[in-house]
Formats: sequence, structure tokens, C-alpha cells
Amino acid sequence: MGLGLYDPERRYRRRVWGTIIRVFFSITVLLVAAGFAYQIGVERTKGQIATLQGQVTSLSQAKSGLEQERIQLQAAAQTAQIQYRELMARFEREVPTGTYRELADKVSQRLHDGLDPQRLAFYIDQAAPPRDCKAGESKRFILPTQNAVGSNGSVAFANNTIAVTGRGEGTVDDAGKAQAWYDPAKSVTVNFRGIDGKQATATGVLPLFQTMVVGEKEYRFSLVEAERSFVRVTSEVCAFP
Repeated sequence: MGLGLYDPERRYRRRVWGTIIRVFFSITVLLVAAGFAYQIGVERTKGQIATLQGQVTSLSQAKSGLEQERIQLQAAAQTAQIQYRELMARFEREVPTGTYRELADKVSQRLHDGLDPQRLAFYIDQAAPPRDCKAGESKRFILPTQNAVGSNGSVAFANNTIAVTGRGEGTVDDAGKAQAWYDPAKSVTVNFRGIDGKQATATGVLPLFQTMVVGEKEYRFSLVEAERSFVRVTSEVCAFP
């Protein structure tokens, strides 16, 4: 009877089905794990894609900004080049070089030393190319002051077509008393008036120089201190070429 209870075939089937069930369960577990892993991978991939897309957007914006900056820098560089060329052209036009630079330095030095600009201009005019100039007249007149206005206070040149008058500062003696005659150490003012209405004025400490053009002639005047109260005016007449 005990042998009747033992059924090898039945036990074999159970073992086979148990193996099949275990295999199926293992496959199911593997499939579920694979599904979870795949889902996790998909989510990670989505996250990476979103991150990369964000980076691409940021890089695109940065590229656009850099492109704008490049355009601005290029425009600024072109503007700077134009300004540089204009500055160099202006420098070449306005800054003397060579002989002109030497003359400009000498003029600047003489002005710095206190030479009167009008006198320097007169000397420069005198250095003009040779012209047909002749000695004119030499006359003197009393230079009026605030303390004295009398006769002989003017002279005329060029056949009475140019009148010369002036005014000076009265001198003071050692006692502080005002005198009638002008002080040659102080600035004086000498006026020139042509018959045609032209006027010119020389101001400063004597000697002074002044030029006037009347008709087709140029009159050059030099003014120096003469006897007390007097100023001597000497003319030179130059014809235009």
C-alpha cells in the first residue's frame, strides 16, 4: 500500500511545473526590473535632454549677445580709425614741422620773453620780400596826459591824409607830485586816422610800430620817445608791387 502512494510521474510533473513557475517568476521579475530600469532611463534621458536644450538656449543667447557685441566693437573700431585719420590730417595741417616749427618755437619764445605781439608782427612784416619802400617824414608831437592838454598834440603825414594823435600817463616826481609830461615807462596809446576813415591804434610801452594802407601805398610808422613830453614818429612809404 505504501508503494501505491508513491507516484514518480506525479512528482516529476510537480517538479517540472515548479521549475516552469520559478522560471516564469524570474522572467517576470526580470521584465518588471527591466521596465523600471527603462522607465528610469527614459526619465533620466528626458532630464538630460531638457538640460541640454536649456544649455543650447543659453548658448544661443550668448552667441547672439556676442554677435551684437562684435558688431558694436567693429563699428567702434571703424569710428576710431576715422577719428584717427581725421586727427592725423588735422595734426599735419595745424602743427608746424621743419622750418615752420623752428619759426613757431622762436616766435613763442619771444612772446614768452615779453616781446609785444604788435612789435613782433611789425618785424615779421618788415621781413617781407623786397618792396619799393622809401624813407618818409619824421615829426614829433606832445603826447597829452590827464594832467596836461595843450598845443602841438598831433601831427599829419602823407600830405595831411593821415593824422596822428595820442595819450599817455602823467609822470610823478620823487615827492609824489603829478607832472605835465607823460611817463615813458608806462603804456601809451597812439591813434592813426586816415582821410578815408580808416583807423589804427598802437598801444604799449615805446617804441611802438604801426602800419596803414591809404590808397595804393602802405605807410609804416615807428614811434619812439623824444625830448620830454614829445613822441617822435617816423614814416616809411611802400608802394604795392
